[in-house]
Amino acid sequence: MATTQNQEMAAIPCPYCEQETTISVPDGDVELEVRRSVALYGDHTTVECSAGHRFWVYFC
Repeated sequence: MATTQNQEMAAIPCPYCEQETTISVPDGDVELEVRRSVALYGDHTTVECSAGHRFWVYFC
C-alpha cells in the first residue's frame, strides 16, 4: 500500500504580471522568495505562470 504525504501549498504572484500560481512547498514554516532570475545556490523551484512567464521561488 502506497502512503501519501500531505504537501503544503502556497499561492505565489508572478513578478511579471501578478497572476497567482499555486506551488507545493517543502515545509509550511519556510519563507518564500520570488526572483526573476536564477541564483547560483539554494533550494528552489522553477515556476511558470498561466501567461508563460518563468520565474524562480527560493525556500529560505
